[in-house]
Amino acid sequence: MENTIVEATFRELLVANSIDSVAAVGREGGFVVTIGYGGTERILASARGSARVFPNLTKLATFLRNLGAATFIVKTEGYVTGRVRKARPDRAAALRKTRTTPRQISLLEENK
Repeated sequence: MENTIVEATFRELLVANSIDSVAAVGREGGFVVTIGYGGTERILASARGSARVFPNLTKLATFLRNLGAATFIVKTEGYVTGRVRKARPDRAAALRKTRTTPRQISLLEENK
């Protein structure tokens, strides 16, 4: 598995001013954050321990800015457009059903 770092440790390193570099590295479906410090480079981990993938640079930049990392570089060589998570057609169908049912009922009641 990849060498990862959790968000809490990343925050502590930022506060201690120990970060050498922060980079957005392209991957399939988005970008991961690599953090360089103390001669090593780590990838920001998600809550489940795997690499945290951001779907676009806007979300990534907002996340880093909120943490206090004002500057980062972008490496797009490995970027391939795609979904961060696989599609869930069953959930999409269920959501469509819950969203349209109340509207149809209210339209029928107005016509009475």
